[in-house]
Amino acid sequence: MSDRISRANMILLIIVCFTQFIEVMNSTTVVVALPSIQSALHMRANDLQWIVTSYVLTFACFLMIGGRASDLLGRKRVLMIGLALFGLSSLAGALATDPVWLIASRAVQGIGAALSIPAAMSLISNNFPVGPQRNKAFGIFGALGSGGAAAGSIVGGLLTDSAGWRSLFYLNIPLALLLIVGLLFVKVSPTAVQEKQTIDWLGLISVLAGIFVLVYGISMPDVDGAWPATKIAMLIIGVLVLGLFILIETFAKNPLMPLRLFKFRSLVTSNIIGFLMFSYMTGFNYFSTLYFHELGYSSLAVGLAFLPLGLTSIVVTQITPFIMRKFGAKRVLIVTQAINALGMFWLSQMDMDKSYASFILPAFIVLGLSIGASYTAVIVGSVQDVEPEEHGIAGGIVNTFLQLGGSLGLSILATIAASVTASANDVPANTALLSGFHTALVVSGLFAIVASLLAFMSGGKKRTAVSNPKDALVLRGEGR
Repeated sequence: MSDRISRANMILLIIVCFTQFIEVMNSTTVVVALPSIQSALHMRANDLQWIVTSYVLTFACFLMIGGRASDLLGRKRVLMIGLALFGLSSLAGALATDPVWLIASRAVQGIGAALSIPAAMSLISNNFPVGPQRNKAFGIFGALGSGGAAAGSIVGGLLTDSAGWRSLFYLNIPLALLLIVGLLFVKVSPTAVQEKQTIDWLGLISVLAGIFVLVYGISMPDVDGAWPATKIAMLIIGVLVLGLFILIETFAKNPLMPLRLFKFRSLVTSNIIGFLMFSYMTGFNYFSTLYFHELGYSSLAVGLAFLPLGLTSIVVTQITPFIMRKFGAKRVLIVTQAINALGMFWLSQMDMDKSYASFILPAFIVLGLSIGASYTAVIVGSVQDVEPEEHGIAGGIVNTFLQLGGSLGLSILATIAASVTASANDVPANTALLSGFHTALVVSGLFAIVASLLAFMSGGKKRTAVSNPKDALVLRGEGR
């Protein structure tokens, strides 16, 4: 079979890859602009994390139905719906006049992305034949995603400094519209309608409600150093609702999260490690951005500061599957999580006098090396013992856990930082703020140590998870 991609498929590939590019880029651009958004909308420091959390939370929960919606309604149609939601919510975000408005628009953006990404991946699976063509298509798709993350820092900083933070949202509107128009003229292979399958709406509502209540409870401030009754009640309700979600999944015909797969120890371990990893990495990005702002960096300077980390991660992600063929996902995770812990502890010593070139840059480069390898190893570890026909489901579950870790983890770390800052009396405001950042980064390092220990204690069958190393980069797209 020829590995030459037809003209029609090339046009389709450009559309789906740039869908991935702009939606990943959007996540990064908004993080860089957080200080400007906080100043413009007069947001409290403890509420700022909701701009990130709201997006990640809805993305994680709706990601579980994105692939199924594509199968039921048609991949092209769902991709267009997702892009339309993404564009309209970007317009709402650009016009936001208060924090609630912006946070709500970010939540809808997350829904749009959660529908778009699985649909885009499914279009690749459905239109490109197995073999060189599909491998090449998914390789390009993955590279554009990594490129979007790296470009987002620069684009976000440049636009925020030159045109204001609202321009980040306005930028998405013509891009989404252009992709929708392009899809109207692209012919794709028909979707085989699965009449017997349904969307598990009860499961979706229960997990979304449970995580939201839990995150909201965690982010509630303490009163006189103690948890108020309302906070305790919210945490209890959140746990109970998540328990209800597990019960619903036990009896659902087409569950969002098939519990039968959790019999595999490697999948459970990968989920927990991925959850912890995205908890501390989302917090790391958040607090590092605010730290650079305290140093007086412009938004563009913040983006440039993150660029070495992003570029290093992109390179390592491409070669990690080959490293894992020699050493295995378990060893890679043990080492990389330990390195991540050292990086968090190192950066917890940041202060107003530390040099970027001599203190922060080396840590960012090392973290870029270990983070890129960690992510790929988590994905591969999740399917280590799962049968090949269920790789897509297992990859989808672990990616959901990654995103949930980002939403819950950031909430926990932001609450810890705010509590430490509030209790720092008789010190300058920036010193109190940095003490909160330091504590959050130390806790992040502890998360990474736990992740490394879990990898060390994990078992699993000794067999290769994927026959082609490049498949490790696209498992979350296969099988949707």
